[in-house]
Amino acid sequence: MPPFLIHKYSPLRDKAQIERLLLHNNDLLKIFCQDEETNKDNILVALIKDTLLGFLSFNGFGRKPQATLFVSNEYDIMDVGSKLIEEYEKVLIHNELVEHTVFNVLSSDVELITVLERNNYRVYFTSYIMERMGDPFPSENILVRNYEENDYFEWDRVCELAFYHMRQRIGMYPSFFYTPVEWEREQFTKNKDNMFVMTVDGTIVAIGKIAGNKISIVAISIEHQSRGYGRAFVKFLVNEIIRKGEDKVTLEVVKGNFAKSLYESLGFKETEMYHNYIKYFRPDTRLSAPPENY
Repeated sequence: MPPFLIHKYSPLRDKAQIERLLLHNNDLLKIFCQDEETNKDNILVALIKDTLLGFLSFNGFGRKPQATLFVSNEYDIMDVGSKLIEEYEKVLIHNELVEHTVFNVLSSDVELITVLERNNYRVYFTSYIMERMGDPFPSENILVRNYEENDYFEWDRVCELAFYHMRQRIGMYPSFFYTPVEWEREQFTKNKDNMFVMTVDGTIVAIGKIAGNKISIVAISIEHQSRGYGRAFVKFLVNEIIRKGEDKVTLEVVKGNFAKSLYESLGFKETEMYHNYIKYFRPDTRLSAPPENY
């Protein structure tokens, strides 16, 4: 293969080529379009002259950016993919916000899995993509409102404790605990229209976030689990997505998480299985367990 170079994404040069390469891959095309709309500066492309071989996009800088890698079957995925990853990691390693990065890979994508493993990524967990189509649920008598800036620390507590204990239950190690940070609080405030809290007697018992047709986060306070709040709250999030014009609702659930049976009982069906490959950059910046009485 002739020599190729890694460049920053240029919409005029690259967008139509990427859309053509992903013509029959709706999931990747959707992810690319989301990243392209909000994070054009976070896309790298591999080119021979002006011919695009592949790309890597990620969803912005934060504790744990999620990245997508695609290389056309016409080219050597090992060389092109490894070079894209190398350049991506150079960007991450100099950003103090980043602690680790994750690639979501279809379990059937053997070539991409080989690339990641040869670049020292390892499986952190496996997850199912689930989807539901159909009518909204009947409304329930629950109190849900949009996130407010003053909710940040309680949102963080509910979310971090719920996911920490879930990771412990299913054996995801290391199961680090993240403490609040101001820049994340600022991000949440900008996205508050897509973030919701459920309250009971003035106490936040559940938090959730949607992105397009996806329930991207849902967590129930560990003090209020197994009381039916999760079922009612997920129904609300489904209805909210439908209210915004979507006809299909998707979510991701970790293999081994008992919430999968809840989603199945609400009409969600498993469509695909992904492996989440991870690499850590600053493992010493995180607590390994929540503080006492958090």
